[in-house]
Amino acid sequence: MNLDPVEIRILVRAVTKHTGTPIYDPDLEQDIALHALEAFERLDHVRHPRALLMKIVRDTVRDYWRRRRLSEDLDKIDQRFVAQVPAFEFDLDCRRQMELLERALDSLTESKRAVIDLFYLHDHSIPQIAEKQNRSISAVKMDLVRSRRFLAQIVRALAKKKSR
Repeated sequence: MNLDPVEIRILVRAVTKHTGTPIYDPDLEQDIALHALEAFERLDHVRHPRALLMKIVRDTVRDYWRRRRLSEDLDKIDQRFVAQVPAFEFDLDCRRQMELLERALDSLTESKRAVIDLFYLHDHSIPQIAEKQNRSISAVKMDLVRSRRFLAQIVRALAKKKSR
């Protein structure tokens, strides 16, 4: 099948409008043409070449915009961390929250604290923790669930205090 560049251009514009981003990009068009050529060379006989071309266009446009969105998000993350200089108040708030979290962890029972420590910091599985503590797996699971709930409440409380 001969690939008509005009047809590819029309399909690219139609699909980009369909995705909500009607921006013409010659790199995208060239990428689609390359993908289409590779696909048609790889396949000997194609029953519906226009449908295959449309699928190639859709997939390539979707991947292109997904990659572009990801790179923009990464740039924003980089800029956010570079631009954010901790102020005295921010540092004080962080220290207070860390103190509150440490007090909350201290208020956990020794067994629950040990379960949290082994599970999250030392990457032990629940059966490994049960074996180390000479306890049943269900008891370790319940301690882990209760500890998570307690810590979730603390984090929610910290988030509420932070938003005030």
